[in-house]
Amino acid sequence: MMRKIKLTRANKSTTLKALAPYYYRERALGHSTQEVGKLVLKIDSLPADKKATFSAEEIHLMRTTINQLRNKRLAKGQYTDAADDMLLKLY
Repeated sequence: MMRKIKLTRANKSTTLKALAPYYYRERALGHSTQEVGKLVLKIDSLPADKKATFSAEEIHLMRTTINQLRNKRLAKGQYTDAADDMLLKLY
């Protein structure tokens, strides 16, 4: 199943910040990072405020990593901004 999602500049930035640690952790563990790497490049190459089509697997990965980033911030007592909350609703 494919879904079109419009990413703003802030959404792109937060999504990339969430995907990067996941990518490097998987790489350090010796797991395949091809799909995550493709997703990072896809998001990075998108112009701001344009719609892009994402697969169910890509959306699941984005949602999971953003939730992990958000939970990590909360555990440290850091503020999670509205962009994080909005991204979880978007995906």
